[in-house]
Amino acid sequence: MLRKSGHEHLTGSLVVPVLDESGQVVQLYGRKLNDNLRKGTVYHLYLPGPHRGVFNRENLAGQPEIILCESLIDALTFIAAGFENVTTRYDVNGFTDEILGALKESGVKRILIAYDADAAGHQAAGKVAEKLTCEGFDCFRLSFPKSMDANEYALKVKPPLKSLGLVIRKAEWLGKGRAAGPAHGRAGDAGRAGKRA
Repeated sequence: MLRKSGHEHLTGSLVVPVLDESGQVVQLYGRKLNDNLRKGTVYHLYLPGPHRGVFNRENLAGQPEIILCESLIDALTFIAAGFENVTTRYDVNGFTDEILGALKESGVKRILIAYDADAAGHQAAGKVAEKLTCEGFDCFRLSFPKSMDANEYALKVKPPLKSLGLVIRKAEWLGKGRAAGPAHGRAGDAGRAGKRA
């Protein structure tokens, strides 16, 4: 897709399609691959217009918990490490009604929010947790080192299965008062659930 300037919108990006329930491409995600970009360049891109589709919808049903990421590259990071029970929002304010509907349809009770460990990520995590809690979900926050996201953390702290599993085990409950039961399964359980083993 070309911008009005004539430049390719997703140039220099890893491009991943997002499909609807019938398998049609309804959105494209682009993640810039290089760091030597002009100041102000956005690393995460989508096609303009309303966001449609739910990433990885087919692996959400029947899971005890679902990991909700801030970006698609973070969701792919969890999948590459063996945690297939994962989906993502779109950009900063991109938690859509369609994503909420897919979470409800999945039957999941626990949502693990894996947003970036920066001011914007913390604010967005609190906002989505409030919305999800009102819908009856138990919400937990995955904590990464300051300013890191899931992808950067998994690349720096290896092996990813172990490092991401540790973050999952240490998830902080975002409800009020004391958590009513176990926060979530152990990392190995989450990994096995994600792999459908």
